[in-house]
Amino acid sequence: MAVATGPCPNCGSSIEFRAGSSLSLVCKYCKHVVVRTDRDLKNLGRIADVAFSDAALAPGDRGTFRGRSFSIEGRLVLQHPQGGTWEEYYAVFDGRNNAWISEAQGFWQVVTLAQVPAPPLQSLQPQMQVPLGQAGIFVVGERNEGTFLSGEGELPFAAAPGTKRFFVDLSAAGGGWASIDYGDGAAVPQVYIGVQTSFAEFQITERGGDRPAAKIATQSIKCGGCGAPLPVLSPGTERAACVHCNAISDVKLQQVVAQQGQSREQPSIELGRKGVLPVPDARGVVNAEWTVLGYVERSTGAPMSDDWFGWQEYLLYNVQHGYRWLVFDEGNFLLITPLAAGDIDASRAPVFVRRNNIHYRQRNSQQARVDFVLGEFYWKVEVGETVWAEDYENGREIISSEKTATEISWSHGVILPTQVVTQAFGYQPKVSSYGEAPPAFAGFAPTGSGAASPALVIAIIVIVVLVFGMAACGACVGDGDGDGGSGGVGVRGVGGSSSGGFGGK
Repeated sequence: MAVATGPCPNCGSSIEFRAGSSLSLVCKYCKHVVVRTDRDLKNLGRIADVAFSDAALAPGDRGTFRGRSFSIEGRLVLQHPQGGTWEEYYAVFDGRNNAWISEAQGFWQVVTLAQVPAPPLQSLQPQMQVPLGQAGIFVVGERNEGTFLSGEGELPFAAAPGTKRFFVDLSAAGGGWASIDYGDGAAVPQVYIGVQTSFAEFQITERGGDRPAAKIATQSIKCGGCGAPLPVLSPGTERAACVHCNAISDVKLQQVVAQQGQSREQPSIELGRKGVLPVPDARGVVNAEWTVLGYVERSTGAPMSDDWFGWQEYLLYNVQHGYRWLVFDEGNFLLITPLAAGDIDASRAPVFVRRNNIHYRQRNSQQARVDFVLGEFYWKVEVGETVWAEDYENGREIISSEKTATEISWSHGVILPTQVVTQAFGYQPKVSSYGEAPPAFAGFAPTGSGAASPALVIAIIVIVVLVFGMAACGACVGDGDGDGGSGGVGVRGVGGSSSGGFGGK
């Protein structure tokens, strides 16, 4: 039987393994990784001094998820190759079953070990279909690597800080999620299968005593360019662009990483504004309060050329439901919801794709480029970064994808009446090279305050809901060209923090 208690081999402090399945523990006094064997405790080295985010979970927390009790025993911080970091939580369900809980781009994943053979790592590419035994067919969303930077509490594996691990994240229609951990490439890969969900499904009944001592207070940091405060409204924020001097700062490092010029036009929606959207999104979320975190100007084509086209995007955040996007494109607003790769049947792409048996025909494909940013973002945003983007449309809905060599992100968009956006977020129309101010929506008549009457707003909302519902039935909406869609692309996901696996997960 492995040693469960004893002195830390580095500092001598007393340490104890609480979970019987744990193999290593991060000493809370000296921050060294301690591995237990059947004879003694061994030191694998000190973890990095990196800040934990203002995460919703931490070691010592207890609660329930879908009727099952769980406890958080440990936490990892991993480095993404493109600079971002993400956290994963080692959990024990029902006192005996090991699981991993992770968060990426506002969505949460819960997975457990499955006895399923894994395909060779080199054979997998984004959007490829992979059978995972009785769990069914999954679709590759990302193939990448992570580096163990830091952690706390107990872990079910032994790995020295700085160890790299290769992983593949996959998803299935209806919320299925899987992650294949290939370790350093030498060990037998392990397959973990579970679900993707929102934090609203976690019921926390007990908070752990010790929260991360290294956590930086990021509620308001100062811009390294001009000294103005940078309010940080989301715990997943990686970078923030100052609204005063436009300098881009790394939130965790709290230093300027890039400068940028002036925007073509100040945002038509004030950053930090809160509003309720009464129209359901692609995940069924309705009447939630969203906070406007960031603003992006993106374009395709060569600047100043005839093929140049630009659009604007606003990043929205809700603590329970994660991130959404509000896109202004060709005089229309679209509510953009991130989807999993498994939600999309792309077997007939680029002609069309299917979601819920509804066909979406390709409208365009292009390289999308970031031109300007303000506010905060959950990935290491850089001006000039590009992805390959494709749009597919059906009536007033679109399906969009963004792809790199290692990852693909999908999203669903539905057109919102401008008046709904105005009432929710105080939208102020402006003429910009990134899209003309939209015309007045048919049926709206200004009142004394310049706003539409409540009855008309309700009528328009009802119409949008009906259109949304008709599209969902498939047979009600044909494969016509439609009157909406986007010349740009909605979701930002590629290159951000991942929910990828790590050794022994």
